[in-house]
Amino acid sequence: MEQEIKNAIGLDNPELVIESKPKPEPEPKPTVTIYDFSSLLSKHEPLKKQR
Repeated sequence: MEQEIKNAIGLDNPELVIESKPKPEPEPKPTVTIYDFSSLLSKHEPLKKQR
C-alpha cells in the first residue's frame, strides 16, 4: 500500500529531484569612500574663529 502511494505521487522515481529554494541575495551595503567622508566632515565641521 505504501509503495503504491509513493509510485502514484512519483516519490519512488529516481529522476525526481527536489529543488532547493534559491537563496535570497543580500542587499548591497552602502559604501563610503574617503572622498565622501571628507566632504561629509567638512560640511558638519564647526566654524573656525578667525583671529
